[in-house]
Amino acid sequence: MHTSRDFERWNHNVHSVCGRFETRPAWHDAAFVGEIERIDLGGLEIADISTNALAINRQRGNSARADDRYYFLVMQREGVMAIDQGDREFVLYPGDMALLDSAQAFEMKPQGLIRQLSVHLCRDMVDPLLPVAARRFGKLEKESPTGHLLQGILQQIANGELSSSTQNHYGSALQNALIALLPPAFHDEQLLEPGRPLRRLAEKIISESLPNAPTPTELAAKLNVSVRKLYRQFEIDGDSICRYIQRQRLERSARELADTSSQALPITTIAYKWGFTDSAHFSRVFKHCYGVSPRAYRADALNRQMAGHTFLHG
Repeated sequence: MHTSRDFERWNHNVHSVCGRFETRPAWHDAAFVGEIERIDLGGLEIADISTNALAINRQRGNSARADDRYYFLVMQREGVMAIDQGDREFVLYPGDMALLDSAQAFEMKPQGLIRQLSVHLCRDMVDPLLPVAARRFGKLEKESPTGHLLQGILQQIANGELSSSTQNHYGSALQNALIALLPPAFHDEQLLEPGRPLRRLAEKIISESLPNAPTPTELAAKLNVSVRKLYRQFEIDGDSICRYIQRQRLERSARELADTSSQALPITTIAYKWGFTDSAHFSRVFKHCYGVSPRAYRADALNRQMAGHTFLHG
């Protein structure tokens, strides 16, 4: 969809299928994409959604209202999306699942083009089957046995393998099965701090891939966004991707230089280990960052250790 009329149609379709959501379109330099398909699986309502919207918001509602009668069991099919609940935020990667409460306020933040399956679980069926203290909003564990079962069912729905029956008792039985698998699948995911999720996701990928950090093009592809949008996230802080990667490499190097054990690596080996192929260049950038050469940094660490040893035994 590329026109304002198409955007209005998108909003109308979203309201019809999913209820009271408000969409902010993509950045001004990107054409808006929004597609939503409604699926009736034996009375169980499902939405197959694709969009590159900047954000999709839902305001706090009332569980007694017809518009808030659902919990949304979502599975991320493609792309990356952050879910912001105000005081906490988590991220969905392809294959990840979450349960969202339609009566609560939250914001969905697609990081580029995403595709998502949303199964609408009736509140009147969910609440009696879940313990009173059970969680009803958050990311679900996909690696547990129950998580595997839950993901398998959702994947079958996404693939159209369960769409043959239109009998209501079939949809009701399927809904009960999904609900029964929810409590064991909840886990305490590592939450992100409020702010710009795209930059934090990029930093996480860089940190986990060192010393072989991805190029900006590879990083943008992993996040399913344009290179330009990725660059912009770092430029906001007067930073760049390359400078950030170099700082992380220097940080890892400094930690190893501070190792005073008998297993401590030589300085040149540390430089090569963290991606510096020229030891002279490593020495220059390290001194620019830490104010001393790698050799002096290591010597200072040794002196501090000896001083501590003398104090303890003095």
